[in-house]
Amino acid sequence: MLFSFNICFCQQMLSSYSILNNNCTARNSSLGGYPIGLFDSDPSLAIFLPSNLSILNKNQLVLNYNNHFADSDFGMINYNFQINKKGIFSTTLFYNNHGKFEYYDASGNSLGNSFSANDWILQIGHSKKLHDKLQIGLNLKFIASIYEQYSSYAVGSDLSLTYFDNQKQFGGYLLLSNVGTTLKNYNNLSNYNNKLPFNSIIGINSKLKHAPLRFHISYNHLHKWSFNNESNLNPSEAIDFNTIFTQFFNHFVFGTELLFSENFNVRLGYDLLSRNELQPTSRPGTTGISWGVGFKVKGFKINYSNSKYHFSGVSNNLTIIKKLNFN
Repeated sequence: MLFSFNICFCQQMLSSYSILNNNCTARNSSLGGYPIGLFDSDPSLAIFLPSNLSILNKNQLVLNYNNHFADSDFGMINYNFQINKKGIFSTTLFYNNHGKFEYYDASGNSLGNSFSANDWILQIGHSKKLHDKLQIGLNLKFIASIYEQYSSYAVGSDLSLTYFDNQKQFGGYLLLSNVGTTLKNYNNLSNYNNKLPFNSIIGINSKLKHAPLRFHISYNHLHKWSFNNESNLNPSEAIDFNTIFTQFFNHFVFGTELLFSENFNVRLGYDLLSRNELQPTSRPGTTGISWGVGFKVKGFKINYSNSKYHFSGVSNNLTIIKKLNFN
């Protein structure tokens, strides 16, 4: 873990492979876009937090589609299986389609053809029980990014710990995501080295004893304080407490689940960083707020989320989960 932090401190501020920032599950998206430290029968929780993977997720198939902005979309297919006594494994294929782009010359004249831009990830996950209430997990992933004639490839990993007390319904997690390196840059002639968008997250969640409510709090980017260069404090300048206050709360994501029954849930999330960075000054509206529902119909679990990033549109996420029965 210490070695991983040393790597991320050496990384440049800008990173590539934006597909690694996409949260391709409706349940996570509806709760603000970050994982939940929880062992339950929903396998989508273990895709981005591998230490959540348990026997409850065996033989489950997950399909996800997100209708994003400007003809772009992304999604994934995931399947969880058991190998003898070696435990449960998770396999996932992600894609990110940025849409079609037309060619133009320097004078603005159309050349009559187009090109595409796509990202792909192949991921394998595994978890190991350290204690009845504690698990460790690891994701290994191969990333391919192909933009017109330019392509780049990388390998990455996620390392996580999940603690969950089923009796008290209290849990938490620690996640180091996107630790890795580039195998091939977009332009081999450039000295710029593409970086993975590393993140370090800690979170807790708790269900009320006498009410069907579960609350989640996540603190992301433990390895850095500021999200832009201009807001870094200069010792020669006076301390701006408003800036310190804003930067501190930019790390937090809040979420809640209304657990009406095993077959129907309502979820709500609030990402302060998205709200502070993307809201229009004149009309902040509901920017940074997400919501969703989960229900079960004839053996299918269906999760839907709606995330508001800007007045120009919303991000709709649909996840379908089905348990496959093999003899």
